[in-house]
Amino acid sequence: MPIRILSLPGKDLQYALKCMDLGDIIAFSLCSKRTKNLVKSSNRKMDPPRIHTYENRIRFEIQTMIFKNCYEYAFLDIFDSYIELNRNWRYEAWRKQEFTQADWIAHFMSIFHGLMVEELTMETISLSFLDTVKQIIPKINKLEISHLCSKELAKTAFFKLAPISEEVEVEKNIFDKKKELFKCFNLNLSSVNFDNSPTGYQLDSNDLLALKIKDLTIEDAVITGKELNRFLKLWMKRNHTFYRPRYLELTLRQELNREEVFKGIEYQIVNCERQLKRRDGKKLIISINGEHLTLEFRI
Repeated sequence: MPIRILSLPGKDLQYALKCMDLGDIIAFSLCSKRTKNLVKSSNRKMDPPRIHTYENRIRFEIQTMIFKNCYEYAFLDIFDSYIELNRNWRYEAWRKQEFTQADWIAHFMSIFHGLMVEELTMETISLSFLDTVKQIIPKINKLEISHLCSKELAKTAFFKLAPISEEVEVEKNIFDKKKELFKCFNLNLSSVNFDNSPTGYQLDSNDLLALKIKDLTIEDAVITGKELNRFLKLWMKRNHTFYRPRYLELTLRQELNREEVFKGIEYQIVNCERQLKRRDGKKLIISINGEHLTLEFRI
């Protein structure tokens, strides 16, 4: 005889929720406000989702641990007026009256405890929807902006979503003007990686002095030995001045002239690397290997 699940005692209901697979628990959460709250308050643990944006849909990749080293996976494709669930290659389409794409996303972020998105990959999405994404998603572990994005979308996504992201990877040059790169460098971000650029990322000493990104990697960087030398000298003079970056890695288009880089600068050789030390005790470890440059700042 069928049993009404909501009539079960509290402990039995929690056990039933724990035994449901991902598709069932998602479907259960959509039945009513009460069932949504039951799922949210259950002990069911789900990893932060990975999200991919496409031209006509947004995909949630969800996983939950069934028992040690054994996971269950599901994919949710969210369209304008319905969602499509793929679990073990079985597809189900669901609709909920008056639910928009933004409502679906808000619902899933809520039942997944809405704390963090593990990874958000931007491919194609409308510019107007970016504000909605920012309102619904409070925190992103890794933001990946694909080379498939238009330059306008990629640039807007970066400046809107990078501040709520722990790590950002940009697969195309989003900067049309020098001042846009300077604006980016002035953001208090944790980790940013700029990939290959047809024109290269043109850098000078002022860019490096203004840098507030903690960990920055740039491929196809362009900077002269003279500009790098000027930066090193100015950094050495800034005793007791806070400098936020901790690690800078550049893949250069042209090999640097070491003599030009270190002209007039006192340094020590430590573990085959040049080390600069300021009067306030702060250190800078510099490694130049062919077209590869790393600067490591130590407090």
